[in-house]
Amino acid sequence: MIAVSSDFKNAMKQPVKELQAFITGDDIEISDETDLIEFKISADSGLCKTTMRKLEAKILGNYNLLGQWVHVGFSVKLPDGTFEPLDYGSFLITETTSVKDTEVTTITGYDKMINAMTPYGPLNIVYPITLFNYTEALCNACGLSLENETLPAMNNWSITKELWENIDGITYRDIFEQIAQVTGSTVIITDEDKIYFKPLTDTGEELTYDNMFKLKLEPKYGEINSVVLSRTPQEDNIYKQDEQSIEDNGLTEWKIENNEIIDKDRDNALVPIYNAMHGIEFYPFEITTEGLGWYEIGDSFDIINEYGDVFNTSLFNFSITIDGGIKETLKTVAETKTKTQYQYATSITKRIKNTEIIVDKQEQNIQSLVTDMYDENGKINEKFTKVYQDIDNIINSVQSSGGANLIQNSVMFAYDNEGVPNNWEVTGNGTLEIKSSSEAMSNGSLSGHIFTLNNKTVRQTIKVRANDETDPNKTYYSFSTKIKKNATGTCYVRLYNSNEEYRIDIPAGESVFYEEYEISKLLPKDDYYIIEFYGSADSDATFTDNMFSIGDYKSQWTQANGEVMNTQVNINLDGILIKSSVYLGDYTVVSPLEFAGYSNINGTITKVFSLNKDTTLVKKLGAEEEIAMPPIKIVPRTEGDLQGWAFVPTVEEV
Repeated sequence: MIAVSSDFKNAMKQPVKELQAFITGDDIEISDETDLIEFKISADSGLCKTTMRKLEAKILGNYNLLGQWVHVGFSVKLPDGTFEPLDYGSFLITETTSVKDTEVTTITGYDKMINAMTPYGPLNIVYPITLFNYTEALCNACGLSLENETLPAMNNWSITKELWENIDGITYRDIFEQIAQVTGSTVIITDEDKIYFKPLTDTGEELTYDNMFKLKLEPKYGEINSVVLSRTPQEDNIYKQDEQSIEDNGLTEWKIENNEIIDKDRDNALVPIYNAMHGIEFYPFEITTEGLGWYEIGDSFDIINEYGDVFNTSLFNFSITIDGGIKETLKTVAETKTKTQYQYATSITKRIKNTEIIVDKQEQNIQSLVTDMYDENGKINEKFTKVYQDIDNIINSVQSSGGANLIQNSVMFAYDNEGVPNNWEVTGNGTLEIKSSSEAMSNGSLSGHIFTLNNKTVRQTIKVRANDETDPNKTYYSFSTKIKKNATGTCYVRLYNSNEEYRIDIPAGESVFYEEYEISKLLPKDDYYIIEFYGSADSDATFTDNMFSIGDYKSQWTQANGEVMNTQVNINLDGILIKSSVYLGDYTVVSPLEFAGYSNINGTITKVFSLNKDTTLVKKLGAEEEIAMPPIKIVPRTEGDLQGWAFVPTVEEV
């Protein structure tokens, strides 16, 4: 609100008032007593936007004001007979039109926000820099002074590098608007020609029905109860909401798109921005007043209608015309409501899962990132995929510290010396054969590893989360497998617990060749499933790519959390096993309990070496040249009368 005296306000509220309008500048003084016919000042803005006031005036005679800065305002006569001025500040005249017949000159000009309507150039500053200090430097670069001593909400936010140098067409005003967005302010030029990042300001003013010629009111906008930080057009959104306010008042969302200042650290920026915007509300309105003049964009005040009802609102549009009399319109239009698809957005309370596309216009690169960390049966899975693209390269990165498969050792890469697979219970008098299969791989198996059952059953118990249909956070599971079976015999896969059972049955007389089967959208009624595979005698029932995972539908086969397994190497939560698929019984174990090598010696699996703290134990030791243990070493003596070991002193090399 422009500072004027109470006498000024009282004089302006009178039905009859005496005004004097003026335009002044270097060696120029025009008034309505001389050549000034009329002037109009108007502004259209909005919440978290920049404001530039426009001057339109008509002057009698020829005046060459193009390119000049002028001051515009009016004075009102007070009860004591003096005149008090209201000065709207400086305006740059950008257009003049002279009509010869009428000898009237029309001028158009804009306030000092026009200085910011120039292409941005990199600032001579050292990074990192606080947002406040950066804003000061930005103002100085375009010839403006900053009114603020602090910035709302984000005063000490740090800018770590140049953000806009490589963005074509961006102006200082564009950057001011991005600062307004993150500070919850509206940017104006004050009557003292300073730039001001203005939060909605309660003036304590009341506009009564006596001060109005016309009043229009619309339903309340707000309160703002959801703030969304968005990257568009990809709709990569994060948000924070007031659920109770949404339930009580309905959703009013405030959305900030593609803001470079906060883009790389949206999680930390969201809370202060939410705190600045949360609860903002106002009544859209339009008033034709008796002519007051002192209201500015961003002022909040009360409107009192003819029935005495009070409506608190904020001002974002105005126009005032002095033409012998005074005409003033104050107006606010409801902000356009946005509606984010929240099912695809991410609350900061759920940022363990993250999907985002980051566009760095300054460095000219794009990164798309999908990350997931989740706890499954006490095991933390960490996965991400990232695609990085710049002018020269596209780089794909994938990390998976845990697989999605809940079946441990799902295709039996890991088994003991008797051929019993780890993590599986094996029953029946028949046979279990485990091996790699090029046939399976050529017919769609991703693992390339199979197990075959003849009159044999294998089963494994898997922990799951019990659900029911009414649970809003219910978790579905899905199972899939590939099966090969002869026409002879039968086979089945059975998933069951104490409350339910699902089966895949292949009867006698039916043969299948690596057919894929699935059981989808399982909603467990207990906290476990037993997965059981069976093949009857002579069925050669073969199974591969067994997959049980979270989700409504089957997933591509992967290994389980913490597993990296193939025919040569098994890595799981117990350690590392390096084995030979040719020399059965020969393997090396690296685990928290031992580092040891085993070998099949005359049919017996024997530990042939191990590390026990600072001691190495070996079954046999071979040394080709020497055994050193300073200050002596043992060397072979292979010639002469005395052949054997020679104990000689070690000699330090110089």
